[in-house]
Amino acid sequence: MLLVEDCFSSENDRFVAELRAVDQPKLLAAFADRWKQDPRPWARQQILAYLELPFDRPGHQPVVKRLFKHAEACRDHELMALFLVAFDRQVRRVITQRWTWSASFRGGLQVEALVTPRNAIPGPGSMRRDPVTGRPVPMPMPANPRLFRYRTRYYLRRRAWRHFRKLGFGQPEAYPAAIARALVAYRDADFAKGENILDSWGLLHACFGEHDALEFGPVHPRLKENRSFSELASAPAFAAAWRTPAAGAILFSLLFRSQSRLVRVWAQQTFEREHPAYAASIDELLQLLDHEDGDIQQLGARLLANAPGLPTLPVTAWLRLLATRNPEALATLCELFAKHVSGERLTLVQILELACAQPVPVARLALGFLRERPVDSAADRSAITVVADTRCEALAGDLARWALGHLGGVGVYRTEPVSRFFDSLRPGSRDAAWAWLVAEGSPGLADPVLWSRLIETPFDDLRLRLVDHLEREAERRAGLAHDLRAVWTSVLLGVHRGGRQKAKAVRQLGEAIVADPVRSEALLPVLAVAVRSVRRPEARAGLSAVMTLLARRPELTPAVRRFLPELQWTEEVA
Repeated sequence: MLLVEDCFSSENDRFVAELRAVDQPKLLAAFADRWKQDPRPWARQQILAYLELPFDRPGHQPVVKRLFKHAEACRDHELMALFLVAFDRQVRRVITQRWTWSASFRGGLQVEALVTPRNAIPGPGSMRRDPVTGRPVPMPMPANPRLFRYRTRYYLRRRAWRHFRKLGFGQPEAYPAAIARALVAYRDADFAKGENILDSWGLLHACFGEHDALEFGPVHPRLKENRSFSELASAPAFAAAWRTPAAGAILFSLLFRSQSRLVRVWAQQTFEREHPAYAASIDELLQLLDHEDGDIQQLGARLLANAPGLPTLPVTAWLRLLATRNPEALATLCELFAKHVSGERLTLVQILELACAQPVPVARLALGFLRERPVDSAADRSAITVVADTRCEALAGDLARWALGHLGGVGVYRTEPVSRFFDSLRPGSRDAAWAWLVAEGSPGLADPVLWSRLIETPFDDLRLRLVDHLEREAERRAGLAHDLRAVWTSVLLGVHRGGRQKAKAVRQLGEAIVADPVRSEALLPVLAVAVRSVRRPEARAGLSAVMTLLARRPELTPAVRRFLPELQWTEEVA
């Protein structure tokens, strides 16, 4: 207790933990009387932290009682809300089988019943008689201890609800905000089993107190005969208090602040019934759309559809809305985006960011904007290559076809931007790139630099197509020894299939570069592929062709160094 006093006076964060370790009721009672009167904000924060923890520490009955009576006397709605939740958690009955006499059957029947386990923490000095020795022994600690005996727990939860019931009758305008503090504190773990709902006296009164499927007895609520939990719908106590505009904002905040799905469902039902014309701000809608609960996200999408000022909403706000994770809500958002936002309001970079998004509705929306957007400058053509990295599997092919239509035309074709689509991780992008390559009139058909890069592709689907195409080209151009396309086709094919003709093609390629150095930029990448070949004949032929080339055309040394950086150069060669 001395350590508790020291932590309390010095505002140490260990205070609550040390307090819960004390089990001397008289000392705790005296300390609680000072604690509840302490005016420091820190002391109140410690009370809030203490009430959020389970009431399962032996000897702490005086602390709970004194704090509870103080909060009730001061009409402290915040503390009473936490007490309401804590006392509801104290009652946890279990389902068991019982035998009962049936007059109609004239015999016994086994029925299910909710019973309260005897798991109260024994009071100080509580003893029981040992069944073997007959001597008095201390009462053992139950498996799931809770403060107070079960009749006291029933009384405390009724008394906590009585505070809010009086508030609802006397100050109905203050009731929604006060009871909302309790509703937001319930967690999904509090309703792990269906019977836990019936044990939550305060929650049932606050949310379903007027429902005709429930019947409240002096101790427990219960479902009426032939009724089920699935019938429960929003029927709160003091329903008129929930119809005010201020209550609408409170219900809306419960949608994204509640820690329990049961409370969220109730809040959604009440909100949609009592406040159908609620005007939520964009920031509020974003909180709904970013919620992990899919139903709340869909509600946010419906509210957005009816929100005023959508045509004048900034594009940045629309882009934030499209970042939601719910697919169904995204479909609605994309429809609203297309309806209220024209493509001219977005920059090309913003559209491309949407095109690279993973959700199909967002990528489809961006593709529609891209098809309407002209791509005229070199900067635009450089920017649209990012669609090769799209995360949307379904539209990767359509995006690649659109981009290659602007990048692969005669007069604008360059190897670097186009090869990016062959390196894409999306099969759809690679399929579209291959279809563009083998189409009649494609500039890529005669580009040996592009083909030399493709022969080293790590994707099996692309490599098999490539080898088949090279074989057909080699057979078709076999008699055209002077045709450089037939030469470099044979060189690339030699990486996968050996043969004397492949080494001969490598030498012919080197001779073609010597004869016309202007072609070195196009043909040296093919020669580099031969040098790197795992097949020794092609590699030796490639190195021989490189050395012959350097001996006859020394001015090409920088180009060879650039395409074959892995070669080690001696001073004599250099």
